[in-house]
Amino acid sequence: MEEADWLEPWGSTENEEDGYLRTFAEQLALETARGHPLYQVPARLIGRGDGDDALFALEDGTGRVAEVHLVWQGKQKPPWPGTTIFANLKEWREKSMLPTHLDWYG
Repeated sequence: MEEADWLEPWGSTENEEDGYLRTFAEQLALETARGHPLYQVPARLIGRGDGDDALFALEDGTGRVAEVHLVWQGKQKPPWPGTTIFANLKEWREKSMLPTHLDWYG
């Protein structure tokens, strides 16, 4: 997705340093436990929303993305951290980013 395609409060993390991206991937792995849909699924941070909302590309060959509300605490019990998985970026954009943007900025 091009930088111009992101709508507030979401933004791309494409230009962030590797350490920043790694911190989010590590936090996701720390918070997910057996039974969570992202447990042990490799993921890469690709976007940030308001507060603790993060968008991850799932690196399992499916093209899916996951919007996750990280809690920044230790291991969580499923269904936490709150997660919605989308088939691809296009679906996420239509079903989450655009409605969130319209709610915030009308």
